[in-house]
Amino acid sequence: MDYAKLPRAFEGELQVTPDEFTLEATRLIVHAEKVSFEFSGADGNNGAFQVSGTAQKTGNGTFLAQGVMPNYKTSIACPVGTIEFLVVDIEDDDAGGSEHRCHVEGVWSEPTEQWVFSGALTPFILRK
Repeated sequence: MDYAKLPRAFEGELQVTPDEFTLEATRLIVHAEKVSFEFSGADGNNGAFQVSGTAQKTGNGTFLAQGVMPNYKTSIACPVGTIEFLVVDIEDDDAGGSEHRCHVEGVWSEPTEQWVFSGALTPFILRK
């Protein structure tokens, strides 16, 4: 990863296993020592939600956010959990241009459940 080009912002759909809800990275900003994230999604129980936070770099090279709590639009609070980014890899295009992708893999854990997520995110585009 070229730390001189950080921070960089990305967005895109994430795949979740088990497939119990949808999840999209509406913004994921990669810094040298942290990953800031804003996710939106929806599940079959409580509907649409948003979750955001900052995952700090750990000693083993992953990024960990503790005390993460989704904000549902129509229901009460849910369990507090953690989001750990196991892989955050920015790939520049082979031609040396500015196009790049961010491959991300992680685990969202709550007290009684755990989900794996992954995706290939594209550069964030500010929409008017």
